[in-house]
Amino acid sequence: MHAHSLAESLALLTLTATLAAGCSGSSDADGGDTGAAASSGGLPSASASTGDAASGSGGSISSSNGVTSGAGVTSGAGGADSTGSTTAGTGGAAAGTGGSGDASSTTAGTGGTANPGSELGNGAMEGSGRSSERYETGLVSRDGTPYVLITNGWGPGFGNHTVSWEGTSFTVESMSGSAGSMGQPASYPTVFCGRYSVKEVPDCGLPAPSSSIKSLRTGWRWAKNGNEGQYNAAYDIWMGNGTQLRGYLMVWLRDPTRYQPAGQPNTAHQGVTVANVPGKWNIWNGMVNGLPIVNWVRAEGQDSSEIEFDVMDFVRDAETRGLSVPGDTVNAVAVGFEIWEGPITNLKSLDFYVDVN
Repeated sequence: MHAHSLAESLALLTLTATLAAGCSGSSDADGGDTGAAASSGGLPSASASTGDAASGSGGSISSSNGVTSGAGVTSGAGGADSTGSTTAGTGGAAAGTGGSGDASSTTAGTGGTANPGSELGNGAMEGSGRSSERYETGLVSRDGTPYVLITNGWGPGFGNHTVSWEGTSFTVESMSGSAGSMGQPASYPTVFCGRYSVKEVPDCGLPAPSSSIKSLRTGWRWAKNGNEGQYNAAYDIWMGNGTQLRGYLMVWLRDPTRYQPAGQPNTAHQGVTVANVPGKWNIWNGMVNGLPIVNWVRAEGQDSSEIEFDVMDFVRDAETRGLSVPGDTVNAVAVGFEIWEGPITNLKSLDFYVDVN
C-alpha cells in the first residue's frame, strides 16, 4: 500500500467520525430536494437532495499504475462537501448447468439451463423512477421486502448519467465519466438491503448478527447489453457491528481489463472454489482506508451474468483461509456496477434479492 495522500487522510478522519456517530459511511449535507425520485406502488420517494453524497466504492486500483483508490471525497451540487464511502470494488461469478465454456460458466449452452430452480425473474417489483441526478435515492421493494436504490455518481471523474429503475431492477441508460487519479470508479449505481452508505435503512432483515443467521440467500442477474468497457459487476457486503463498518467482502462477477480489486492477488488462493457456490475464484485481499477487504473475483474474460448463493458461505470461506474480516454482523448486501470509464448505454441489473433466515 502506498502512503495516503492528504485527500485520503481527510477522508479517513471524516469516515472515522461518521462511523463513530453510528452512520453507515457517508455524510448527509444540507441541500434542496430537487433530486427527489418518483416512485410507484405506494412506496414513498426517498429524498436525493443535491447536497447528499452517496457511497463511493474506493476499493479498486488501476492496474496500469498500481495506485490504490479510496479517498472517496465528493461534493454534491449545492451542498457541503461530503465524504464518499470506502466501499471497495468486488467481483464474483456464478455457475450454471448445461453451460458452455468452463465449469464455472453461467452461460447456458445449446439445450442447457442456467441455475435451475432459480428464484430470479419471479419477483413482484414496486417503486419506479428515472433520474439524471448524481446522488438520487429511491425506495423500492421486491415481493414486499424493501430495498434502496442509489444512482451514486461518487467518483471525482464522474460526468453525467441517467438511471431508471423498477423494484430491485435498474438500467444505466447512459453514463459518461473517467477514472479518478487514484483509480476511483466514476460511479457505482447500486441497490442494497441493510445499513449501507446513505441514511435510509430498509427493513429487509439486515443488519443481523452472524450468529443469528441460519442462511443469507441472495441472487443477482444482470445483462451487459453490448457494454464491453471498463466496469465490473460486483456484490459489496459490509461487515461490522450493525452500525459501524469494520470491513468488506466483495464478489466480482466481471473483472474489466484495466482495473482490479483493492489489495493484492493472494497467490495461495487462486482458481479456488467456495463450498456450495458455483464457479472458480481468484482471491484478492488487503486494506481499504484502514479496513480489511476480501475479494472473490472471476477470471478476466469469464463474465458471469447470474449467481445465487448463501452469503455466509463466503464468510466461512474467508475464515477457513485465515482471511476473516472483523465484525460479528452482516450490515448490508449490495450489488451494482463500478464504472471507471464511459460511455455506457443500457447496462442492466435485471433482478436482485436477499432472503435473511
